[in-house]
Amino acid sequence: MTDAATTDPLFAGLNDKTITAIPATVEKQRYLTSVAPKAANSGKWVEMPRLPIATGEHAVIECQGNIHVIAGYARHRVDGNFHQVYDGKAKTWSLKAEFPIRCNHVAGVSIGSKVYTFGGFIEQNRCPHSKCYIYDTATDQWSPIAGLARPRGAISAIVLDGKIHLLGGRDVRSVEWHEIYDPATDKYTILGGMRGSTGTQPFVGQRDHMGVAVVDGKIHAIAGRMDSYDFNTGLNAVYDPKTDGWTFRAPLPTPRSGPSCVYINGKIVVFGGEATGKVFGTNESYDPKTDSWEQLAPMAIPRHGLHGATCAVIGNMVHVPGGGPVPGGQVQGAYHDAFTFG
Repeated sequence: MTDAATTDPLFAGLNDKTITAIPATVEKQRYLTSVAPKAANSGKWVEMPRLPIATGEHAVIECQGNIHVIAGYARHRVDGNFHQVYDGKAKTWSLKAEFPIRCNHVAGVSIGSKVYTFGGFIEQNRCPHSKCYIYDTATDQWSPIAGLARPRGAISAIVLDGKIHLLGGRDVRSVEWHEIYDPATDKYTILGGMRGSTGTQPFVGQRDHMGVAVVDGKIHAIAGRMDSYDFNTGLNAVYDPKTDGWTFRAPLPTPRSGPSCVYINGKIVVFGGEATGKVFGTNESYDPKTDSWEQLAPMAIPRHGLHGATCAVIGNMVHVPGGGPVPGGQVQGAYHDAFTFG
């Protein structure tokens, strides 16, 4: 572990090193609204301690009350290997053992005291790799685990019944792949692709940059895109492991890719994201009981590009560390805030 003290700017350009703040031109690209009705409790955003290093297209994973920010675009490179950790009790950041491979768009989750990561891109949103790792929070060490049979980045990963589901992602193009990693055996099971249960239902995949959440033992795969943010979707597809099939619920009112997504207080909350010429601060919540969406308080600083679990819940706060404040990957942020229903 090293001291997290830094003189890095709050925002940083990827290629243009003169950028140390959000460009003023982004004001015309910010999208904050929703067609969904306003919720009775729209929640609020609270600013939190900034990251040491401005980062985008990185993994965000909560593990035992701490937040791990892994790899991504940082310090004018697309292949960062920084591992920034937020102590949820002390409310401070530190730098831990570097990620073993320089890359971006890493998928990841935590189980117990371990963090698991899967794939990613070596170059900017392309050149996927198959390497996967486990991080031991007790020893601050990374170790390799079985790699992906099909290399890709921008996968959506989530834990269900002690196993890790890997959904979608992109190799050269977006894919509909669905596989399960079993930490107990270090092996993968490849399932059928993300498809509707009947021929007349919409095609669930191919998608990447999705949000995923588990509700009542089922996985919701929400929003995302096919190949680029020119082709975003609002699909809300639900996977039932008992039937190994997909069905569909009310779609996200504001289609986008690269959002953050989490299940909290009985609602799936989806915020942030990007589209052609847009960066979203829109914040919408889904009620699984009524199959309906509502509008919540928009982000103070709209951002996108958080992978891994896409955000981190500590107590009643949904933390959003870093992310890109403009469409695409030309600016990274060290800004950190959190959403709460109060």
